[in-house]
Amino acid sequence: MMKPSWLTSLSRNCPQSWAFASLFCVSICCGSVATGDDTPKPAKTESQAPASEMQSLFDGKSLSGWTNPYEWGKTEVVDGEIHLTADKKFFLVTEKIFHDYEFEGEVKLPEGKSNSGFMARGQVSPNKVFGYQAEADPTDRRWSGGLYDEGRRQWLNPLWEQPEAQAAFDRDRWNRYRIRCVGNHLQFFINDVPTTDYFDPVDLSGRIGLQHHGEKGQTYRFRNLKVRNLGSHEWKPLFDGKSLDGWETVGGGTWTVVDGILQGRASSEANEPNGMLYSKHPMTDGTYRIEYRFKKGDSGFFVRSEITENKPFVKGVQCEIDNSDEVGGLYQTGGAGWLVRPLHYLETGFPKDRHAVVNRHWKQAREGLQLDKKPVVSDDDETPWNMMTVSVHGKRIVVHLNDCLAVDHVVEDLADSGVIALQLHGNQDLEVDFRKVEMLVPTSEE
Repeated sequence: MMKPSWLTSLSRNCPQSWAFASLFCVSICCGSVATGDDTPKPAKTESQAPASEMQSLFDGKSLSGWTNPYEWGKTEVVDGEIHLTADKKFFLVTEKIFHDYEFEGEVKLPEGKSNSGFMARGQVSPNKVFGYQAEADPTDRRWSGGLYDEGRRQWLNPLWEQPEAQAAFDRDRWNRYRIRCVGNHLQFFINDVPTTDYFDPVDLSGRIGLQHHGEKGQTYRFRNLKVRNLGSHEWKPLFDGKSLDGWETVGGGTWTVVDGILQGRASSEANEPNGMLYSKHPMTDGTYRIEYRFKKGDSGFFVRSEITENKPFVKGVQCEIDNSDEVGGLYQTGGAGWLVRPLHYLETGFPKDRHAVVNRHWKQAREGLQLDKKPVVSDDDETPWNMMTVSVHGKRIVVHLNDCLAVDHVVEDLADSGVIALQLHGNQDLEVDFRKVEMLVPTSEE
């Protein structure tokens, strides 16, 4: 879990973007890919990306552009403010769905017991709004500006023992929130103080929303609501489902494509070394998503790594892929060995009374279940497919397994660039399948 001091480290280590052609022809927002001749070609960084001007979301006179998806809740405009009153929780949300954007808005909480927040990429159904929420919490714990996953995983970034962020909110005044969503990167600020810096793979779009927490007789006030469009992101395949174009192999084991599935196989009887399937081009920053199923053995997904001439043919950091409790952890081959294991952030990022919720979600993820608690299996095989998402920005690596955070860690000696790679661990019987290897990229402008 990110502490405020990490924000400085992340900003310091975030390099420029690059682009390259063929299968990996993508532009990475605040990221980079080196060309085949190892000559970087600058592309647009996040700060240089085309952006619209700030547009008002509230004209101060009407609720045009807003909707209440609930059968309850009173909404009205009073003196240039939006007022919400209710005795049950509800959200007023934008009619428009936003993708990448920067939002600004102010909230004033009533005296007494209260709680509110702004939805970022909220998901809407009748009488229900769920998804990312920038919390407004005036209690003694002072978690305002933390990230809460409304209606799903609960707290993702509680501001436990983060005094600078906790001090940003003043319950006796109007508080100005700034929310920035770009790709899978969420950043929250209160009164210009950074409170949340989080990578999450679940929602790339949704509604902006205003919350009434349900305290009877309490009125929540909102004003100065505006947004700037920053484009959108989408997943692009790095594996075409037909061939190994764009990839190279080294070492033992075999890689084949059968019915759109990339199959990795190794045998203990063959007595072969590790096998690697690696990208032809080195990468720097980026977010990757792989879908795999595992029957036996040990595999891994390497980032910013170096292919070597000698066994084990790779030097770098891998995200563990296996059927053990260490899946999703970070291991440095040719270096320190184990860096962090899954859920390492619990002790320093969550109070004890929140551990059980995270552990329950991790147990579900380990069973191959997504947030909807449904496994994704093929028609002829009951082995569950798993989804691993890996974000690499600066020296920071964030790993999710089936939408549950496994690792969020800064690797100080992480290489500035290197290949991505899939591993077949040597000298063992191994069967692992991949049906997707994707990268998150800005949506092409038509």
